[in-house]
Parts: sequence; C-alpha cells; structure tokens
Amino acid sequence: MNFIVFDFETTGRSARFDQILQAGFIVYNNKFEEIDRLNIKSRLNPDIIPSIHALRVNRLTMSQVLSEGLTTYQMTIEIEKFLSKYENSFFIGFNSINFDEEFLRQLLWEHFFFPYISNTKGNTRGDVLNFVTMTHAFDKDCLSVPRNEEGKLSFKLERLAKANNFDSSNSHEAIADVEVTMQLMCLLKNKRDDLFRIFFSNSSSRSVEEKIQQNDLFTLHNYLFNNHKIYLVKKLIKHPSYKTQFIGFDMKYDVEEIVKLSEPELREEYKKKSFFRKIKLNKQPSILDKSYALKFKPYSNLSDDEIDHKSRLLDDKAFLRNLENILHKESLEYLDNQSQEVQLEESTIYSQNLNYNDSLIMKEFHSQPWESKWNFAEKFKDPRLRFFAAKHIFRNFPETLPNKVFLHFHEKVSERIFSLEKKSFLTLPGAMEEADTISLEIEENIDNKSLLTQLNQYNIYINFLNDYYKQRNPKPIRFDSNLSKKLFG
Repeated sequence: MNFIVFDFETTGRSARFDQILQAGFIVYNNKFEEIDRLNIKSRLNPDIIPSIHALRVNRLTMSQVLSEGLTTYQMTIEIEKFLSKYENSFFIGFNSINFDEEFLRQLLWEHFFFPYISNTKGNTRGDVLNFVTMTHAFDKDCLSVPRNEEGKLSFKLERLAKANNFDSSNSHEAIADVEVTMQLMCLLKNKRDDLFRIFFSNSSSRSVEEKIQQNDLFTLHNYLFNNHKIYLVKKLIKHPSYKTQFIGFDMKYDVEEIVKLSEPELREEYKKKSFFRKIKLNKQPSILDKSYALKFKPYSNLSDDEIDHKSRLLDDKAFLRNLENILHKESLEYLDNQSQEVQLEESTIYSQNLNYNDSLIMKEFHSQPWESKWNFAEKFKDPRLRFFAAKHIFRNFPETLPNKVFLHFHEKVSERIFSLEKKSFLTLPGAMEEADTISLEIEENIDNKSLLTQLNQYNIYINFLNDYYKQRNPKPIRFDSNLSKKLFG
C-alpha cells in the first residue's frame, strides 16, 4: 500500500467557493520512502476574492497569485493525472477530512472529474489530526503538544512541528506541510503502533461499521473546544435515512427515565443531544475498544452489573422505535428546508446526482479546443454543468464565449461579489472590512513592511474588481501576469 499525503493552501475557508492556490502531494511506499511528488500552484480566478487573512498566512501578495503560470483548470488536470496513477492507497492530510478533502472533491467535481478519488478504487482516507489527538488522549508522553497564549493545548501543525523539533521553516507552503504531516505520523506510529492500527482501521467506513455492529459497547474519542472528549458509548441504531451514521448513547447518563419517554418527549430530549452520540462512518471517527473509556471517570466508577443493566434497558424496542421515528422525521424536515432554499451551483455537490448522458459529455469536454468548448457545453442537460463550463471559459479564455454568455456570467459574478448579505464566499464589502482590520493593525506596528505590501496590493486589486464588475458593457480580459504588471508595475 502507498500513502498519499497532501495539503492545500487556499484563498479562504469555504471549500465550495474558495480556490486552491498551492497543492502539495507526496507518495510514500509502505516503508515510508518517497516514490513520487507533485508540487503545483495556480493563479487567482477572476470570480474569486481571496481573504487577505489567508494571503497573510500563506505569505502571498496579489501580484504573486495573479502571475502564476497555471490556471486552476490546468492545475486540476495535472492533479487528476497524478492521482489517477494510484489505487489501493491511503490518502492522508492534517485536518484534511473536513478541509483539504472537501476542496479536492469540489475541485474535481467542478472540473468534470470523478470527485471521490480518495475513497474508491481500494483507496481509503485518514486525518493525521485525528491520530494525533487520539494518541495524546491515551498517551500524553508520546508527543510534545504546546499551549497557546491562553494556556490551552494547541494541535496546529506548525506549533506541533516546532514543539517536536521538525523543520517548519517553510510552514504554510503546501509541500512543506505535507512533509511535516508525514514526519508526525511516523513519529507516533513508531511509538504507538497499536494506536496507528486503530487509526488505520477507522479510515474505512466498512471497518468502522463492523466494529460498531460487533461491539455493543465501544469507546468514542473526539477533540472539541480544546478538550479531549472520551465516551463509553452503547450502540443504539443505524440512522434510518443516512446510511453512514450510527446513533449511540453516552453511558455516563441515567437510563431509567429516558427509555420510558413518549416519542414527543424523547424528541425534546434528542434536540439537546446530551445523551446521544452521532457517529459518522465516513468521517474517520475515533472508535476504540470499550476498555479505553473504562479507564477514565466517570466510566471507571461504573460496575459491570450497572453497565449491563443500562445496556438491557437501552435495547427496549419501543424506545428504539421512537428514536428511529424521530430521526426519520428530522431528516425529512431537513430535506424540506433544503428544497426551499435557492442553492448556488457550487453548493450542490452532494444534493443532486448527474444523469448518465451528461457524465459522458463531461469526459469529452477537456478534449475540445477552447473556441469550441461553449458550443460543446450546450449539450449538457444539467444547468449546473453549463454554469461550470461557462466559468472555466470565463476564467481561461473569456474572449471565446459568445458575448451574451460572457455578459450574463459577468453579471452573475457582479451580483455575488457586491452582495451586502452574509455569504459563504467573500464579497467586496467583506474584503474591504478585512482590509480595514489589517490597516488598524499596521497603524500599531508600522515596521511590518511585508504586511503593508500585501495590504497595498490587496486594496489596489479590490478597487480594480469594484470598477470592473460595475461595468455595464465590459470587455473580456485575462486575469494573469499582464494584469498584475498593469496593476502593480
């Protein structure tokens, strides 16, 4: 088995609306020897406003992100070509399942590639942050974990690297973070191979489900709000609507009254979520043998007879039936609320399936020359795919779009970025507010010349966007190194 370790640096936190600026992938064999790598960057897309806070973390200026040689479209093709060489691999990152993984799926999906590359074709996925926090919860001497300014444990990759004497001089470079992630995983594996095997087994949804089905009681570990959360959990039911979720009960709570509640009463208790634990099989939950939780209070105070008694009560058929009804109704209410909301195209990756004919057209889209791509894209039945095709052409060769289509897309971007409402993406008013925040900081520390350069370029750029997207009859322009020279010299 190979290990594919990856990391992204992005324009912001939203996987649906931000973009990847830097992508780093290193492939290791089962001896943890490097066998392949891809270190790639892309330039900024014309329809995305980057957060200056993200640029600051990544130490990037606007002139740099506009002058990169590859577009996001070209970068995506290179990433897909690189990853498609590997099967039966273990994809890992740091805080990757909820961040980098979602960016990767979105990137592939929007560019007409299969998005679930990390958990199909024998591949599995894991998050080293889960491994680090789980290991620290049960063996605090395994790793040096620093504390932040408030005295709380900090599991940020850069801080962990420094605390454990890894080279972190290029932190927040994607490829450097990949190397540190692998070093961290190897360090812990060498010290606690038993916990690594548990971490590895939790990376497969099927394996996690088998553990839960075979063990009535198990340990669940989470790291939430700067604290380890260790639970002894009793398996209750598989979610009636979401097949990748199980519902369990936290055994530190009393059971006698809960199981007697009517469905309406139980529904009110379920809303509090105090007693119940939701386990998402596909998010690599930290599931361990029950013995781990039984070493910690309050579970260590429970006798075997007390645990057995609670378990029997929780198997009550009427109670489980009521819980199943509650979960089913909750999912229907959620779907009903979702159907009433107007979703932007980027947000529909999990909510609408593609038809077969469109999937065939997607595969052929990349082979079309740019001047023919729009005519070809009109074959799509799904309007989302036509939208993504227009976006790719707008970003890469806007002059090849029919003028009507170009103006329509320009107007759509304009409506988004000038919005005064809170959005999942950064708007121009939001960008101006971020810039004002940085300005105040610079006034207090006028010696920070690199930050001042970032801010000056950022202000020039958002003023340019403000002018360009206000035009009623704009001309297509390329957002590239030529524009960078025009704006910044």
